[in-house]
Amino acid sequence: MATVFYDKAAVEVTHNNVTEQLLATDCSLNFSNSQQPLYMIGAKRALGQFPSAARVGDLSFNFLTTITGTHFGQNGNIINTVASGIKNCASNGSEASGVTVKFAGVSGLGFLTSYGLGVASNSVSSSSAGFTFYGSGTQIPISGRLTGVAGEPLNTGALTTGIVQGRYTNLNNFSTIISAPEAATEIGTVFSAEYSLSLGYNPVYKIGQEFPTTCFYTNAQESINITEDVFNSGLAFRETSQNLVMTVSGLGGSSGMEIGMSGAQQVSTSMQAGLDDIVRTQKTLTAVY
Repeated sequence: MATVFYDKAAVEVTHNNVTEQLLATDCSLNFSNSQQPLYMIGAKRALGQFPSAARVGDLSFNFLTTITGTHFGQNGNIINTVASGIKNCASNGSEASGVTVKFAGVSGLGFLTSYGLGVASNSVSSSSAGFTFYGSGTQIPISGRLTGVAGEPLNTGALTTGIVQGRYTNLNNFSTIISAPEAATEIGTVFSAEYSLSLGYNPVYKIGQEFPTTCFYTNAQESINITEDVFNSGLAFRETSQNLVMTVSGLGGSSGMEIGMSGAQQVSTSMQAGLDDIVRTQKTLTAVY
């Protein structure tokens, strides 16, 4: 077969019959089985290698943070929509359904395990996503062959304003505010933010079948690291929980994409300095589901 060049290796995600081609900048796919050697007393050599777990696949990619679509009433991209929905499901132990992920002719039913994005002043935002493929019943985790697949025609007009940019993103609601009776109130200036989400699953297997019969959400944890210029030396033993919303916008201040955090608590604060730069501080807030 002919060598497949990157322009024929689009990344697509389908959720509830809605498909979106992500603006991926790289993609990595792995499919593996699990083998272990068996030994017995009375013999020096191994009896051989035998399967010890079901086959699984993993896929991860980085992509430009886009807010060009509206999925199920939410502005943004399909990955952010899926992540928002899973956080709600993880809190009540719901059955996981997965989404279809396609990459260069290979596809599978994937479960989102990680999601993150970063935004900084005057910079284009980049996101990342990771999926695990368990398979289901008699369906193997990953199928298809490496094949060149042309991507959908891109609406360059929409992309001009639909890619998240730090210049048009306001994160003032994440600024640290320090008040003291005998001193002026300090309000931090936010320089950048890094958000990450990790998700856990429990695939359920039965005897006589390699792949799981079903899969459940188990837990989720998210964090955001804010870089600013105020140091909070009054970090409490147990900080007050907050409901926060991170809203990122594209060029021209186009309709923002929201990432909500419920019950977030600050867990750390730090500061550092480098040559020819100001002293920058960092604070980390986490939320669990």
